[in-house]
Formats: sequence, C-alpha cells, structure tokens
Amino acid sequence: MVIVYEELKAAKAAKAAIDALLTTTRKSAVLATLSKARRAAVLNLSSGGTLNEARGSVGIALSSVMHSRPEPEKIDKTKAAINTWIKELEASATVRRTLDAAAKLLRGR
Repeated sequence: MVIVYEELKAAKAAKAAIDALLTTTRKSAVLATLSKARRAAVLNLSSGGTLNEARGSVGIALSSVMHSRPEPEKIDKTKAAINTWIKELEASATVRRTLDAAAKLLRGR
C-alpha cells in the first residue's frame, strides 16, 4: 500500500500534468503521470469514508481522460476530482500526524 505522502505526491503531479493534456505534444509523459496517480488512488481504496469516495471519483475521472479524447469538460471534471482527492489526502495526513503525536505523548507518561 502506498503511504499517504506518496499518494499525495502522485495527486499533486497529476494536478500539474492535467493542464498539459490540451497543450503538450509529448502526451506520453503526461499520460504516464496520470496513470501513476490513478494507480495510487485505486490501489489504496478501502471501505467507506470521504477519502475513499475521492479516490474512486479520481480513478474514474482519470481513466476517462486517459482513454478518450481530452475535451475541456472532461479535463475540468478531472481537475475537480483531483482537487477533492488532494484535500482529503491532506486532511488524512493531518489526522495521522495528530494521532502520532498523541500516541508519543501517551507513551512518554
């Protein structure tokens, strides 16, 4: 399983790459970045929660953009899904850091 930091890194790379789909001539590099992000989202799906909803949505949106003509409407939908995914990953990372800090405090007693 990819740790949240690595998944967040893939999400941010996808956010940067998605804009290039309409303008770049080197689509293979962009598609490789998007594929890596899709894989990170889908491989980390588990049961329930807003993060998993975001993972599922971004997996579907990225697949749609990667396997069809990149139209502005699809790209906008994918950008929105990526932004939601990033927001949920950042929230999850914050919760994990808080829980880790609390556990350290409790062990220190």
